Amino acid sequence: MKKLILLFLLSTNAYADMSECMNMPHQDKKNYCMASYSGSAGFCDKIKSYEFRTQCMRMVIAKQRQVQYGISPKEEKKE
Repeated sequence: MKKLILLFLLSTNAYADMSECMNMPHQDKKNYCMASYSGSAGFCDKIKSYEFRTQCMRMVIAKQRQVQYGISPKEEKKE
């Protein structure tokens, strides 16, 4: 339960909630928004642009590592 709460507190989303994502006209941006909100790589797979998809996957993996292992980006660079 603590990790779930930590996910919501530490996630730095540019979007207030999923309803903002649903209103986006561009499909790739919509899927990126959904991935950033949910932390799910399933939305990244739907992105057609290779570069945008790769960026999305990296963002989701970093978020999942942060939640699962408590690794912050600063700690990751020290290793």
